[in-house]
Amino acid sequence: AKEMGKYLLARLNELKSRFAFISAVRGKGLLAALQFDKDIAPQVVTNGNQAGILLNGVKPNAIRFMPPLTVTAAEIDEGLGRLEQALKKI
Repeated sequence: AKEMGKYLLARLNELKSRFAFISAVRGKGLLAALQFDKDIAPQVVTNGNQAGILLNGVKPNAIRFMPPLTVTAAEIDEGLGRLEQALKKI
């Protein structure tokens, strides 16, 4: 699970490098968050639902990820592919 936490954060940082409105990636282990530079979390959650990923909007400008401890790299890749689809609609 520890390796998957590092993998998840690395993949989220890749997204941060491609989307200017992502202002921070935070996390420890598999508990991670994306912070935005404006209050778009509700829109990201809605777009995520349409793309097939459930997201937790914890603040108007942040979403949280809490995958199960048994998550695989392939599952992280699939989920973040769906997240990217959601972010492209912003």
